[in-house]
Amino acid sequence: MAIKKRSASEQARDEAIEAFGNAAEPLLSPPAASVERAIPVRPSVTPTLSDSRDKVSARTMLLRFDEDRELMDLLAAVAKLEGRKKHPMALRALRIGLEQVRDSYE
Repeated sequence: MAIKKRSASEQARDEAIEAFGNAAEPLLSPPAASVERAIPVRPSVTPTLSDSRDKVSARTMLLRFDEDRELMDLLAAVAKLEGRKKHPMALRALRIGLEQVRDSYE
């Protein structure tokens, strides 16, 4: 069996692939050599937030429209009427509604 010589285009392709691989970011830690995995130990204390945020004033909240599909459709319709996206419109509607509820207690 004869050894096939690689053409110049194949060599250029192989060199480009090698250069791409060399430019990739190295792994932060080498992969574990052992197949056995240790059982994770649950910490006795929940760690604190590392970025100094407090749990009282969260930056995000998930809204579910499980049973109230009409509310989601209404939000989309009003956002379209005002030329806004749904998220800013939802924040605006939430602010207006919460201010009205707060004012009803004063």
